Amino acid sequence: MLSAGNPYVLPSVLIAAGAYLALTLLTDASILIRIGVLAFVAGVVPIVVNRLFGGAPDDATNESTDV
Repeated sequence: MLSAGNPYVLPSVLIAAGAYLALTLLTDASILIRIGVLAFVAGVVPIVVNRLFGGAPDDATNESTDV
């Protein structure tokens, strides 16, 4: 989900940081709104995009390597 194996985490975090800075510089949005947007874009969006585009299944990280 929200792990290093999810290829959408880094782009989403970078976009979230840009959105936070834009909201800070261009609007009078309160700190709660800015942090909410940051948390949504950095935390929820990569999970949803990963599920929509068929990322690694949840149990892929828990596979045992019995030989």
